[in-house]
Formats: sequence, C-alpha cells, structure tokens
Amino acid sequence: MRVRLGQPLRRFLSVFALISRLPVRYSFEPDFSRSDFWMPVIGLPAALCALIGLGVFGFLFRDRYLAAIGALFAEYFWFNVFHLDGLLDTADALTGQIGVERRFEILKDSRIGTYAFFFGFFALAASVAALASILRLSAAAVLAALLAAPVSGRTASALVPLLERPARPSGLGSLMRGFSARRLALGWVVGSLPLAAGAALGPRPWTWAVAAGGSLLGAAGGGLLSARLYRRRLGGFTGDALGAAVVSGELFCLLALAALLPRLSG
Repeated sequence: MRVRLGQPLRRFLSVFALISRLPVRYSFEPDFSRSDFWMPVIGLPAALCALIGLGVFGFLFRDRYLAAIGALFAEYFWFNVFHLDGLLDTADALTGQIGVERRFEILKDSRIGTYAFFFGFFALAASVAALASILRLSAAAVLAALLAAPVSGRTASALVPLLERPARPSGLGSLMRGFSARRLALGWVVGSLPLAAGAALGPRPWTWAVAAGGSLLGAAGGGLLSARLYRRRLGGFTGDALGAAVVSGELFCLLALAALLPRLSG
C-alpha cells in the first residue's frame, strides 16, 4: 500500500535527499519551495551523525583529536562530502585572475587543483583542531558545539539564495528561489531547539546560549562570504556556493566556540 505523503513531509524529504547521502526513496516530484526552512532543520540529523562518530571514536581511542576526527568523519561521510566538493570547486574557480566562462568550466571539472587542496586541507584541519579544543571542556560544551555547528552551516547555505540570485538559469542554484528571511529564521529556531532545551533544563545554561550565538555568527560569516564572493566573481551563485557556505559556516561556528567557550568557562 502506498502512503500518501503530506506536503510538508514531501518538502522535507526532497531537501533531505538533496543534501545528504542517506538513502531516501520517494515516488513524487521533488519540491524545493521551502528549502529555506528545511535546510537549517536538517542540521539536526547531521549533528546526530557527528555525535555518534564522536562516541565511537572516543570510546575506541580515548584521544580528543581522534574523537574529533571521528565526529567530523561521520558527519562528512553522510552529509558533508557534497558540500566539501563545493568548497573545493569554489577555491579553484574563484581564485586567480581568469575569465568568467573559465570559472564556470572549472566549477564543472571534477579534478582539484592547488587552491582546492589548500583550502580543503585548511578547513578540515581547522575544524578538527577547533573541535578538539572544545573537547577539553565540559560535556555540555561539547554537546552544544556539535548541535550548533551543523545547523549553522546549513543556515549559511540557505542565506546565500536569500542574498543573491542564481548565476545561471539551470543547475542546482536555479532551484533555490523565492527564499524568505522569515522562513529561514524559523528554520534556524527549530534547528536550535535542542540548544534552547539545554539552556532551560541542562547544566551550564550560558554554554548553550554561547553555542546559539556561535551558530548565528558562523551562519552569517559563511553565508555572507560565499554570497559576496560569487557575486563579485560570477554575478550570482551556483550550487557550489551552497556547499562552500555549509563548510565555511560550520568552521566559523566551531572556531568561534573554540575561542569563546574556554574564556567564559575560565
């Protein structure tokens, strides 16, 4: 028997299947009209993957750097690999003094160059180091950071279509239209409900509040950076811009929390 899905669930599954590697089977036409709301919310299952990876690697190795690698490996494998590819393509295409058409060609090229290697390595190494620094702190700080960063990255990604227009009439970027600041804000609020619950019910309420602030900072930094860079180089965004915003938004969030949480706890 085929179950008739409601429109909100169809929209959720459409976006979930687009930005994750977890298998989703559906027999309906994808609907991306509310991606601005669902993208931040999908940060929660991404955060769950990171927490599982952290628990497994932390139990096996009892080392905070390996535990941090485990958390990021689990999240990246199931959710962020596509987004990392967007960052790598962005680094190769939008750096250097080349023409616009050549930039579009590089974005479609599956090979990576020196800039992609450099920025990809830096993003991953900095994310591991920032998370390992947070792992020295309380369990509340670690949980809050791992809940905040994935929501932050996907909010940054949804911010790009809100600020800019697609660079071309086809491709993933062209599907991301009609974004609303109200729906995006609501999506971030829903994605941040675990942080609100932690602040209300858990220990160290300020830790959860700082994590929410770091999530907003990371989203603003990643989204604005990606949107402005693509506007200056290509006149609009592509699907790679969304992936670059996810990775940079998460990184900025983790760096902000690695800087703030130890000082406040001290």
